[in-house]
Amino acid sequence: MQWRKLFDANPLFTVFCDKLATRALVVARIGAEYVAPLYWSGAGDIPFDALTPPYFLKSTHASGQVMLVTAELARDRAAIQAQAAAWLEKCFSEENGEPGYKGVPRRLMVEAPLLAADGGPPEERRLFVFDGKVAVINTVFVEEGRVRNGAFHTPGWERLDWHFSRYLERDFPRPALLAQMIRIAEDLGAGIDHIRVDIFDCGDRIFIGELTAYSWSGRAQFNPDAADFELGRYWRLRSPLLRALAAIGFRHG
Repeated sequence: MQWRKLFDANPLFTVFCDKLATRALVVARIGAEYVAPLYWSGAGDIPFDALTPPYFLKSTHASGQVMLVTAELARDRAAIQAQAAAWLEKCFSEENGEPGYKGVPRRLMVEAPLLAADGGPPEERRLFVFDGKVAVINTVFVEEGRVRNGAFHTPGWERLDWHFSRYLERDFPRPALLAQMIRIAEDLGAGIDHIRVDIFDCGDRIFIGELTAYSWSGRAQFNPDAADFELGRYWRLRSPLLRALAAIGFRHG
């Protein structure tokens, strides 16, 4: 991942780092039914009068800049607009050295909230795709208002003993739409040496969240250590030395 950040200037990464451009790519490749309804996008004042909470407010040029605007929170429009303005001031590529974020237009967007069948937030399935094939699936869920990293599975839904802070002793039932998730992720990852396809699993429907080019910025601390090597083994960098030298030459040419 650090090699990618330093030497791979694939222009597709800028598309993946732009949430609006990603939406357009998903619609073109697999259909509009796989993206959450978009209420508004723009770079100016948020049209609060035209929006009915709850909804998600996001920036389009960064990661982690997201706010669930509830009816209560929506009363403080000034605070929401100030937070959005702070997002727009930030150049995300400089934070972790992720060049795909450079040049992404700084905008805001408002999407409909997605709900699971029980009315709660859906689980997120993060599918690690290498050369158009899913190798590993990571499940993330919300518990007591916090995002928790749950479990890692093979595409056949065999649980791996991988984890970050601790191994969670709980069941992770096989998703009903697992085969569809894998097919869609492989369609979106075709022709790319590696991409992570993030899917919101609502039970009877699935939606693409993001196409992630820089998972955890390459800084995740896997347990056991072998998990990191195993995940990296799926990633085949073609001619890395020559491509690195070419990238360096281009910068200084």
